[in-house]
Amino acid sequence: MFEKIVSVINNSDAHGLKEILKRRGTRPYIHRQLAMRLIVAAVIMSVLLAVVVFLLEQRRLGGLVNERAAMVVTRFNTHLKQLGNRLEVNSEALEEELEMLLIVGKSQPDTGRLVYVSIHDLEGRQIAMEFDKDYPQAEAVAGLAKARQSHLRNNPVVNQSFQQIRGTPYLRLSFPLYDQAGIQTSFLDGIFEVSSRARKEVTGRITRSVFGAMAIVMLTTLILYPVISRLINQLTVLTENLVESNVETLRVIGSAIAKRDSDTDSHNYRVTIYSVELAERIGLKPNIIQGLIKGAFLHDVGKIGISDRILLKPDKLSRSEYETMKLHVQHGLDIVRQSEWLKDAVDVVGYHHEKFSGEGYPNGLKGREIPVNARIFAIADVFDALTSQRPYKERLSLTTSMEILNQGRGTHFDPALLDSFSEIAPALYEQFAQGSDDILIKKLENIILKYFSKEYRYGVDEKSV
Repeated sequence: MFEKIVSVINNSDAHGLKEILKRRGTRPYIHRQLAMRLIVAAVIMSVLLAVVVFLLEQRRLGGLVNERAAMVVTRFNTHLKQLGNRLEVNSEALEEELEMLLIVGKSQPDTGRLVYVSIHDLEGRQIAMEFDKDYPQAEAVAGLAKARQSHLRNNPVVNQSFQQIRGTPYLRLSFPLYDQAGIQTSFLDGIFEVSSRARKEVTGRITRSVFGAMAIVMLTTLILYPVISRLINQLTVLTENLVESNVETLRVIGSAIAKRDSDTDSHNYRVTIYSVELAERIGLKPNIIQGLIKGAFLHDVGKIGISDRILLKPDKLSRSEYETMKLHVQHGLDIVRQSEWLKDAVDVVGYHHEKFSGEGYPNGLKGREIPVNARIFAIADVFDALTSQRPYKERLSLTTSMEILNQGRGTHFDPALLDSFSEIAPALYEQFAQGSDDILIKKLENIILKYFSKEYRYGVDEKSV
């Protein structure tokens, strides 16, 4: 039977398993992942560029505003020099000069305007202050200025910095003021509103830079994608060939088993199906199910090392013969351990005769000491033995079979797994217990496609089972 499954793989027909592997396997998955990563790279690069451009534009705008403001403050300082010593000027005259400074700022709206200005001595103490009382956000600006005063007292040398009020950016500026001898006597602190025109220009330059970066990334992707795609195709061809070779390994070993025990063939396929159905029911990880599939199919491979006199004996085995028969477990381990690809079959091959109570063999493991794959397989194995037609027995009904299984609850079988199996047993019995070869082949084909032809997103950790 398994020879038929593998023959599909080697068939050149477009509807064969090999073609399905290419269509549903690793190749489309890798191509999707490559496309997603390239898109993510484009987005990340665009965001980083946007941040860099924003910082540069902010610095550029700050420099422009600072330059324009410096010219206004220079003229302001000239007026103050004509009044004499800055610190002795009467406050009314100084406030008039500050008001004129605000009016001058309104006449140059291309970059923005001053909405608050104050003069401080070199120790940060405020000498005079004025702000545009007609400005829509005058109170908020005044609050910002007040919060700034304590900082000015501790740090009179103020650098320019951007701050935001209700979505509108403002630039804090500080300029030194000098007397007629050129000695600094005070400094001017101002809050400058960045104009909507300037903000739009900055936004426009950022937008153009971002879209330009995305265009460059996408162009680079279009150039490199065919090269990367070709390499991926070569890699996935090797992967698909490896899958075929591994399945062929199962076929060869399975054929060897079938030659020793005529009943092993169909039995192997049914227990594999039952085991996978139960594993999926409890949410076992796909990579763990891979090992379950291999182990279920090869669970009795060690019988190759048992003599025909014992293996095919129609009567009940003697005590010594039974001890010899038990050695098939070790023989099976010796066989599968020779293959790196089959090493995850060890859990089933080596422990499928262990019992939940600890009375099984070869190691007398108990409870969850027994690997979950072996606990799953133990249920599937006995269920198939009960529900299958054998030369020496008739098949039992579903009800009778489940009653016998439940008699082994907590002794032979894991109670939790048995409960889960009870939920799916009726459907398995109806579909596969006496199912045709075509039904078994189709089901096994789907299992191979699902678990050996593509990448997985792992689910529940097997240790939780």
